[in-house]
Amino acid sequence: MARLRGLNRNLVSNFKEHITSTNEKRNLILSILKSTTTKREAKNYINKYQNQFNDGNSTKSSSTDLTTRDAQSDIVINRYLNRHNPFINIYDDEKKVQRIPLRLGIFKIRPSSIQRNLWKGIIETFKRLKMLGLSCVVLLDFDELSSNSFKHNEYYIMDQTNKMMNHFEKSSYTRPLDTTVSRLLFTKNQESTGYSIDQMEQVLIPLYQDKIPIIQPLVFDPVTGEQSFAKSNEMLKSFCRGLLSTNDLLTIEKVVILDTKGGIPSIERNKSSHVFINLSQEYSDIQTELKNGFLSTKELTSHSTNIECMHEILTSIFEKVRSDDATGLITTPEIMSINSDELNPIIYNVLTDRPIISFSLPSSHSTTPEVSTSIIKKGIDVKVYNSDDSDENFTLNSLFEKGIIDKDKLVNLLNDSFKKNLDALNYFNRINKNLATIIIVGDYDGAAIITWEESDLMSGKVAYLDKFAIASANQGLPGLADIIFKLILQSHPDEIIWRSRRNNPVNKWYFQRSCGSLCTSSQWKLFFTGSIFNKRISKFNCSKSSTSIDIGKKLDGYMDIIESIPPSFSK
Repeated sequence: MARLRGLNRNLVSNFKEHITSTNEKRNLILSILKSTTTKREAKNYINKYQNQFNDGNSTKSSSTDLTTRDAQSDIVINRYLNRHNPFINIYDDEKKVQRIPLRLGIFKIRPSSIQRNLWKGIIETFKRLKMLGLSCVVLLDFDELSSNSFKHNEYYIMDQTNKMMNHFEKSSYTRPLDTTVSRLLFTKNQESTGYSIDQMEQVLIPLYQDKIPIIQPLVFDPVTGEQSFAKSNEMLKSFCRGLLSTNDLLTIEKVVILDTKGGIPSIERNKSSHVFINLSQEYSDIQTELKNGFLSTKELTSHSTNIECMHEILTSIFEKVRSDDATGLITTPEIMSINSDELNPIIYNVLTDRPIISFSLPSSHSTTPEVSTSIIKKGIDVKVYNSDDSDENFTLNSLFEKGIIDKDKLVNLLNDSFKKNLDALNYFNRINKNLATIIIVGDYDGAAIITWEESDLMSGKVAYLDKFAIASANQGLPGLADIIFKLILQSHPDEIIWRSRRNNPVNKWYFQRSCGSLCTSSQWKLFFTGSIFNKRISKFNCSKSSTSIDIGKKLDGYMDIIESIPPSFSK
């Protein structure tokens, strides 16, 4: 009878576990559909992470199919344990099998900075990330160590590590997360800065076993035989460099720094964080801005070293794999503890590869939220040519003749983006002498053309966004449209207008980035924005000051401009 009761308990337990697993899979699918706003985002996520899924069971799959991650994991682990080369190819009946790389998220965490009540949410986020296919590694930050004895600091590190492990172990999950602590992973380099990693299996074997490696900042000096403690950012950079030597066993997808100060602050955003940073374009400017005097010395040092660390890591990854897939995130422990796929920027970024808000939304708009998380990419090269920055005669033909702008590539981009054939001769003749700004992103992956336009109904000239083009292969690519539009607003912050067809599905996106819009009597919809509209329009009408704007004349002039510009594509 006792045996039957035991079997019954096992049956009930297995049944409950099956229900939990089924519910998790269903919720996973719903999260993907809910969080990814486009089919392309959903497809990109599934293509990258579809082979990473597991149901969380402790037992390995009994399948001998070598195209599964579990089967390949067993092979790699056995190779390590038998001291064989784990990097050689995998074959099934003499047929080479494509490797399924681990998708890694690397987290730098300072345990002492995390309040006790946040751990439950943080661990829940780790569980969610694991369910989404991200294999997590935690690097412990103990930069706050004093100059006390090594033994005293070692006890402190062990105590903090044990407390963190207890939070993982005491989590009330049906299947709690498995963790393992790694020590003496780093060796001091004698001929260069940083550290080397001699025993990568201390990390890879636990990862293949679905565990979370927790790495302590201990460094061994082979010359003196002494141990010391690594600075966290140097440890993070060295660790990422070491992972890049593992061939196709893994990819670094996310690098996360938890900092109580949050992301990189922006003066434009009222000292809240930059939403998205395109390092190829913005790194130097942001480092200069941080030294502008709006931060304390301690804050400046922290933010400056954080972005420098991300720049070095993402650049080294890009140079190794020639891909901009890796993403850096700097956020707070409080934000990581948020258990929502739409509000937790780390989870949301795994699903969409985007920030939780669009970074081209004007910071001056009251509806634009302030954030404490910065999403960072190595990014894409950007070239901006402004008439105001040119001492010479700034014309489109001169840019063509000097080879600054590739005419053929520009025409091909416009044709591809608009799915029409540009009337190049007439169009270039029209904008040749009134070109204001031309923006080229990447190898003509996107572009914007802004012209100076005038109307008899108002004085002065106004910037007009004539063309906003993205190559069809890049349409829907996270961030590209935002990068271009942000550059447009930065190039003409005071005043800019554009038009769009009334039935254009992009109009909602335009409206969120404008100060206002009007429908014309024809097929066009007018959009306008700029710092001159930061106040309420009603105040313009009532103002008697010399700097007041006659908004009626402005809008009449805008309407006249967009109605008078001829079509630029052949029918």
